[in-house]
This record gives sequence, structure tokens and C-alpha cells, in this order.
Amino acid sequence: MKNKGLYIVSALLMIILGISDALRGIFTPLFTSVFGFSMSQVGFIVSASYLGNLICLLFGGMILDRIGRKRAMALFIIALALSELLLLLGQNYALLLIGFFLALGISTLLNTTINLISDSFSATKSLMLLNALFFLQGIGTSGSQLILSAYSSSVSVWNGILIAMAVLLVPLAIAVMKMKNEEGGNEKEKDGVKEQGVQKTEFGMIALIALTLGLYLIAEHGITNYIIMYGTEFVGVTAAAAGFALSLYSAGIMIGRLVLGTVVDKIGAEKMLFCSLVIATIAAVITFSTAILPLLLIVGLAISLVYPTTVSLVRKHAPATLGARATTIAVSAASILDVIFNAVFGKAIDSFGYGSSMPALSIALALSAVLMIFIIPRGKKQH
Repeated sequence: MKNKGLYIVSALLMIILGISDALRGIFTPLFTSVFGFSMSQVGFIVSASYLGNLICLLFGGMILDRIGRKRAMALFIIALALSELLLLLGQNYALLLIGFFLALGISTLLNTTINLISDSFSATKSLMLLNALFFLQGIGTSGSQLILSAYSSSVSVWNGILIAMAVLLVPLAIAVMKMKNEEGGNEKEKDGVKEQGVQKTEFGMIALIALTLGLYLIAEHGITNYIIMYGTEFVGVTAAAAGFALSLYSAGIMIGRLVLGTVVDKIGAEKMLFCSLVIATIAAVITFSTAILPLLLIVGLAISLVYPTTVSLVRKHAPATLGARATTIAVSAASILDVIFNAVFGKAIDSFGYGSSMPALSIALALSAVLMIFIIPRGKKQH
């Protein structure tokens, strides 16, 4: 492995990002019962988070390409620390809204930045190492949910977690700034990442990857957001049983990133993604047609590599000087598609019911798999 110091910093950062991303859900009881905000106001926070993702990605891509990935990463880490401190003033609703807008937006930006620098970790195992980092982010999310849920109404725990994260982020930013490029050679480099890929931006291919990613996000977030209501309202199981199925789904994603990540570099990213999406589609169709919700474990395993690996494809189709901007724009476009679908999907459930609406998630996975076929040939030329 190359750039071990940067990888260790990235690993610690991903755990913190996982914790930060989970806070909104964990401390909802604090916002409503202690701070006195309504669920409608909490809903606006969720919308603000999505908006934060889009805006931070769009501006962040320009910053990454302009000042370089190392300096940009350090800047983003400091910005995240400041946004966590802003959340300490969360009893003021406007500041809570702005705090989550920034915290979750910058978190997604840092997540994407780590994806961008993953090529510098290894010449042959970069995707395996990248998916291992996303596994660690899942550990941060699930671990914080497990430990902190018991204190979901505690102001002191809320403040303590925010201060602890802000304090831990500062030395990580300093460590990134002090790191030297560890790659040699005469190739043009930017912060230790060799320039690769094409000389011209392949807009059509990037748009295709963004659409594939957007369809995947529709399915992933659709299962996460609606499976408990689907289980209780349509299948007729208890909330505990539906929640257990959702936990199996999440566990499948985490396990898959750790286990399947070991073979993705050998098989090839595009081929692995196609196989994963096909298996996920079949498993999802069986799950929704039989109403056997624990089968979501297989869906989770199958899709585990899709998000980080698909995002990593974008920079193959843009010059290195525009790689960050192309990646952040593609992720933003995929997120917009996801947001639009969710707005429509809720109305579809009201009109047609869960039984007729949930299979749309399987269709989204299937379409994503079909589109991946058109990405594979171009991807093969890049290897």
C-alpha cells in the first residue's frame, strides 16, 4: 500500500463521518421533546440536508480542482469541525437547520474527496481499499446508533459528541496538510494522485454513469426509507420484524464492502457492478413477490459495492484537472434524481398502495443494470 498515512487518516475520518451522518436520526427525540421542534420542522432539516449535499458537492468540486485535493481535504475537514460546533447552538432552529445543511453536505463532499484520492492508495487494490473505508463509515453509523440511541434525549450527550468530533477533526486536518506526496516519477501528479484517463471530458459517458447511480440510489434509499412501513402496512409483520429485516439489509451492505471488496479489482469495476446489480435485482424481485423480508440481506450484499465503485468510474472519463468537478457534478445529478423520485414515490404509495409501488425499486435496479452494460466496453479500454 502507498500513502499509508493518508489512508489511516481517511479511515479515522470515515468513522467520524459515519457518526456525524447518524446524529440527525439518533437525536430526533431531543429536537422534539427538549428543543420543542415539530416533526414538520425536523422534516425541513432532512430537506436542508439534501440541499446541503447538492450545493456542497457543486462548489466543492471546483475547490478540489482549483487548490488541489490535499489542501481541499484539509479545508473541508476544518469546515466540518466548525459545522459540528454550530450544532451546539441547536436550540435555535435556524442554527440547527444551517448546521445540518453544512454538516451533512460537507460530509458527503469529504466522502467524495476520499473516493477521488483512492487511486493513490494502491496501484492494484484501490477499489478494495476504498470499499473497506466505506465499511468503516458503516461501523461509525451503526455503532453510534447502537450506543447513542439510549441517550437520544440528552442535551449533555449531544453536546459532548459534537465537541468530541470537532476536537478529533482538527488534528486530522493538520495531518493531511503535513503529508508529502509519496509517489515519484515524471507523470503529472496532483497531491500524490497520478493524472489518468482521457484528454477530453466524455460528457455522454459521465451522464450515463450519473443516471445509473441515480437509479441505484432510488432503490437503496427506497428500501431504507419505506421497508418498515411496507412490512407493517402491507406484509402485516410487526415493526420489530420489519426493523430486523432492515438491519439485515444494512448488515449485508457492510459485510459486502469488506468481503466482496477483495475481488472487485481482479474482476474489474464495471463487470463487478453489472453482476452486482443483476443479482440485487433478482433478489429484490423475489423479496417483494414473496414478502420474505429477511431476503433483503442478499440485496444488501449484492449492492454493497455499487455506490463507491460507481462514483469512482466518473474520473476515468474526464481529464485529471477536471476529475473532481466531474465527479461531484455526477453525484449531484444522481442525488437530484433520487430526491425527485422520492417526492413522486410517496404520492404513488398513497394512490396505489405499497404492493403496487414497492416493485418500482426492483425496476430501478434492473434499469441500472441495463445501463451498466453500455458502460462496460468503454471501461474496458481504460484498464
